[in-house]
Amino acid sequence: MYVSEDEPPPPEAIMRRRLTIATDEDQIPDDLEEIPLLDDEYSEEEIEIEEEIEVEISDIEEEDAGDGDVALSASYVPETFEQMSSMYKSSPEPSDERKDKEPEETNEPIKPSGFSDLYVEYEDGAIEDYEHDGETDEEDEISDEEEDEISDVDDADLMSRLEAKYGRLPVKEYESDPDSDDPTWTQIKPKDPTTDAPASVPVPAADDSFQQELRQANAEMIRENYAQALRSFNTLIQYYADEPLAHLARAHFLERLAERERSNQRLLEAIDSYKRYLAFGELVASDGEFLSAGERCIEHLRFMGYHHQTVAIHELLIERLPADPRLRNQLSFTHLTANNMRQVKFVAAETLKLWPADPVAQLHFGLALKQLHGDYVQALSYLQNAIESKADGTQEAYFYLALGETLQRLSRQPEAVEVHRQGVARGFFVSVYQRSLYNEPKLRAQPFWQPSETGYNSQLKKLQHNWISIREEALALLSHRGYFEDETENLRHMGIWQQFELFAKGQLIRKNCQRAPITCSLLKEFPESSGCRRGQVKFSVMHAETHVWPHCGPTNCRLRAHLTLVAPEPERTSLRVAEQERTWREGELIIFDDSFEHEVWHNGTRPRLVLILDMWHPDLTASQRRSLTAI
Repeated sequence: MYVSEDEPPPPEAIMRRRLTIATDEDQIPDDLEEIPLLDDEYSEEEIEIEEEIEVEISDIEEEDAGDGDVALSASYVPETFEQMSSMYKSSPEPSDERKDKEPEETNEPIKPSGFSDLYVEYEDGAIEDYEHDGETDEEDEISDEEEDEISDVDDADLMSRLEAKYGRLPVKEYESDPDSDDPTWTQIKPKDPTTDAPASVPVPAADDSFQQELRQANAEMIRENYAQALRSFNTLIQYYADEPLAHLARAHFLERLAERERSNQRLLEAIDSYKRYLAFGELVASDGEFLSAGERCIEHLRFMGYHHQTVAIHELLIERLPADPRLRNQLSFTHLTANNMRQVKFVAAETLKLWPADPVAQLHFGLALKQLHGDYVQALSYLQNAIESKADGTQEAYFYLALGETLQRLSRQPEAVEVHRQGVARGFFVSVYQRSLYNEPKLRAQPFWQPSETGYNSQLKKLQHNWISIREEALALLSHRGYFEDETENLRHMGIWQQFELFAKGQLIRKNCQRAPITCSLLKEFPESSGCRRGQVKFSVMHAETHVWPHCGPTNCRLRAHLTLVAPEPERTSLRVAEQERTWREGELIIFDDSFEHEVWHNGTRPRLVLILDMWHPDLTASQRRSLTAI
């Protein structure tokens, strides 16, 4: 298109010229300076073009500014609660670009929501409706032109006329309250006049996008679209790392996923999310929600056997709610499951100083007196008071077992039998004599067994055939001071009873087997014994004048065999299992089910030496043996 010199250029060309940066090729006289036009000298067409260009430029600037606002998860992994807590409580630094353009501001952390219903309950069809929440019907859309026409009316004048006719709108009680016609689940309930506080913890208005993404992640979980739900929850903790609720929601989801997949790895991930949530501390407004999360975390840590980490969570809960004795009792119970009786006694004693009549604290203190000091007289009063109270936390098989043993050791056998009968009635024990705690159903139960009944007759006969070689190794070990160690289960009434372990929980003890190569080589050919994860293999020596209290083994999943190596006085030694008795004779086997109550006397003058080997109960399937936890 050609334009004559006399004809003025079109407005588009003029605007393009004004917005074009000059280059070296452009010949612009230095002494010429174009005077900008006044506002009334622009044509309407020029004004429209300039507005369009400004809008496009502002859109580009906004997009560029938004690119740096995405928070990515840091690679730093905190090792303590203090580090983790400081990481989440610190305010984010503004970007360099923002520092150049805006004055630096200090952002106060937003108080997290105490909302506990993490998983949204959807009615029929709600998930499908949720998928279209972001779509707007065409008839509800208003074009830019229509908006311009509507906005011609002065807003202030319109509001004045409406208020004159209908009255003023009610003022929001809180500045952060959403509009009254907001139908979303983040609507804040009115303040309770009796407590002068909101009826529920408000959700900050700034969290609208977070709540929307949380609902979307929960919806994926409800649909059982677990892969997408996992991605959604992982995205939540990346982009909303300072939101406690993001970590709590992810922990709940991973719990569900761990159960579905039967995965300990998923459970560890859930534990990590719980710990990150708990690290927010006082930023979590709801005590109940904080307590619930802590107790779930403790439950999983106990299951995984991470007792030290469990103690840290207990202490966190006690610090937050110091007036709740139940939290202190839970801590002493964790020490009890780890068999740390000194800590059980310490925590229970501190609890009793504050709550002397607390039944659970009395129970734990009584157990510590029994196990640590053998103070059965003092222990009995604490144990009896606690169990007879029937309080929550006192009605467990282990506690009935401990009370019965305490009565037996005080020679109060009829009362002990009555406690055992109560345990049977409550379903704690299989029978009055069979009181093991870790049991599998439908296994044959009898006090003594013959080798042919076990299914391991050939393996047992091979051991018997080599009993002299095994004895020589055991006697050589016994001649070395310090090789045999005292029994540690507090089962000995009097005398000396020591052992030298070769296999424990299905694992070879390498150092000890190097000192007994013949015995360990024979046992490796008997994997049902050496690989029994609910038992052990060991040399056992009992010196003269020794008595072992009546007791039961921990599980009915094994049988126990004694291969007698040295028994100089068989008529002066005795093994009672339930109501039957046997004695030891050199080169012979005694096989019994040690889940039944058994008791040992050695009234002779010289040591008795045996090889003790546990073996899987023959009624267990291969699948059961693989799945049973070690004891």
